[in-house]
Amino acid sequence: MKIDLSKIKGQLGRSISVDYVEDVESIEFKGNEYKVVTPLHVNGTITARKEGLFAELDIVGSIKAICDRCLEEFIYDLNLKLREYVEEAIDEKIDDSFYENFDLTTFVVHFLILSLPMKFLCSEDCKGLCPICGTNLNHGSCNCKRSEIDPRLEVLTKLLQ
Repeated sequence: MKIDLSKIKGQLGRSISVDYVEDVESIEFKGNEYKVVTPLHVNGTITARKEGLFAELDIVGSIKAICDRCLEEFIYDLNLKLREYVEEAIDEKIDDSFYENFDLTTFVVHFLILSLPMKFLCSEDCKGLCPICGTNLNHGSCNCKRSEIDPRLEVLTKLLQ
């Protein structure tokens, strides 16, 4: 979505209300593509301040992700609070076309990407996969013997005898 910020540029305290649904089908991050399940609803204001234009936006939606422990696909809910300056510093070299055609979609998607977790988990108590047979331990247990000792620590078992 393009938005005209030139109306409030340099006018301290003036703001523009933002309330729209972002039309993004998927988000690419670290070589993975995350399909947007629930459209991103963006709501908030962009206010002119002494330091520049300050965006206070709430972003709500959901994406499909794959759990890094059990490799199951699940819905990851997004409930983000964007509190950022539109520009890091007031720069006289930026022309008016930057403010007249500000791309809010790119701004929101970049913030969303930065807010994604390093590791996705379907739940905090996800048990993951059995390292021997690969069974998803969230759905049931397996009969694998897990008493195997790391070969690097096997020498220490002699101390117990």
